[in-house]
Amino acid sequence: MLVVKKAQGGIGLLEVLLAVVLLSVGFLATARMQVEGMRYSQGAYALSQAKFMVLDMTERMRANREGMRGDAYKNKSTATGTSNPACITNETACSPAEIATADLHAWSQNLHAPASATGFIPLLPSSASIPAKGTITYDAAEGSYSVAVQWSELIQSSETKQSIEVKVFP
Repeated sequence: MLVVKKAQGGIGLLEVLLAVVLLSVGFLATARMQVEGMRYSQGAYALSQAKFMVLDMTERMRANREGMRGDAYKNKSTATGTSNPACITNETACSPAEIATADLHAWSQNLHAPASATGFIPLLPSSASIPAKGTITYDAAEGSYSVAVQWSELIQSSETKQSIEVKVFP
């Protein structure tokens, strides 16, 4: 004789389904944390690169004090194209102004692709609305130079202008 047991059916399947949903939510939260961590890591990387660029330019300026006193660095930007002076390429002595031009050219090469470059990767992120650039301005009242770098960073799905600035006294 066959004995038929009367019991509830499907409860085990419902528990498995609930466990799968909870695990899925947990995995999605973990993926979100990974993405946010990568974004913050990229922002920190861009900030450290900007600090290195500002430090590099201030050290170049300090090494060329005659160029600073002669206004060779006054109100310059990487947005305006600079080229290496002839004294750099033909190995002749450079004037302080030519050294300043070479410094600005080298600084600009970190942000903008040379004309013939392919596969160029700039040090700082840039966008059409917020270009990455370096600027040097002179404050006559203080007698100081401000060396600044700006770049674009994606924060909360919108482009945000980030910048860092350092003052240099000749």
